[in-house]
Amino acid sequence: VWILLQPRDYLSSFLLYAMLAMAAVGVVGSVGKVELQLPMFTGFQTKIGFLFPALFITVACGAISGFHSLVSSGTSSKQINNEKDTKAIGYGAMIIECILAILSLLAVAVVYNEVVVDGALTASPPNIFAQGIATMVTLMTGQELGASILYKIVFTLLTLAVSVFALTSLDTGTRLGRYLFAELFLPMDKKMEDLSGAAKFFAQPIVGTLIMVVIGCGIGFLKLSQIWSLFGAANQLLAGIALMAVACWLGNIGKNNKMFFIPMIFMLAATLSSLVLTLKAKLAVFSGGTPAWGDYFQFIFALALVILAVILVINGVKTFSRQAKGEVTGNKELIETTK
Repeated sequence: VWILLQPRDYLSSFLLYAMLAMAAVGVVGSVGKVELQLPMFTGFQTKIGFLFPALFITVACGAISGFHSLVSSGTSSKQINNEKDTKAIGYGAMIIECILAILSLLAVAVVYNEVVVDGALTASPPNIFAQGIATMVTLMTGQELGASILYKIVFTLLTLAVSVFALTSLDTGTRLGRYLFAELFLPMDKKMEDLSGAAKFFAQPIVGTLIMVVIGCGIGFLKLSQIWSLFGAANQLLAGIALMAVACWLGNIGKNNKMFFIPMIFMLAATLSSLVLTLKAKLAVFSGGTPAWGDYFQFIFALALVILAVILVINGVKTFSRQAKGEVTGNKELIETTK
């Protein structure tokens, strides 16, 4: 972490903060100069599915993010000097993520009304974000969009910043996938030296890294539309599971965990229903169409996510049931230290 990831992320953070500052200035400065006119309601069904659950898996990280729970446990925890800093870091990072989500929505709304180039609304998400913010910054200064040098400069800088954002997340995600994959073959009560055979082979860091890279390269050949719904569902499913894990832990150490139940149930219901709808759609393609590689990928991963999630939910319900009966299963020493 401290050799490559930490210094790289530290340097990249300045570019990301500059992007947020530029976007905020553009939003505030363009008030009254950009007219947003979008339909209030267009229907309960969109191109990617019904409004529920599509709405709650499309806005992936702006409200709640399961990926953040993995990063905080496997990356952030290795870089803090004091445990008291974790609340400010974790909560503060989520607030910044929410700000970025709002800025992104505003950028899309601006592009919807102020189309600068042909095909703007069908461009990639980073391109649309950069167009929207660059448009607001340019209009703030009173310049014309068509031949503005400022627009081109801001657009280029924002595209670079978003690319850095994606690259750092990609590297972090590969690392998280590598050690989570290794943990499948390494029980909690054993060390690497205790393993043998296939378990020892797959638990090696280099093996897990190669597997994650191969999977990532395979995903890279798919269209964004084929990836995004699964990404959103998987990310928000992790969020629901993270809420369940924290609720189980609090219950085990004798603390109140009721505040987690409603968001946990909602997130699990939204994500699992989205995955089930994906499976249904892919089965229809298999039975009456010509499925492509992307269809098989979506079906396999959606099915795996549903099965694994159901197993975890069953274990979570059993834990909550034992807690309700007064059968606390947590570490007694830990319970005493947290009272």
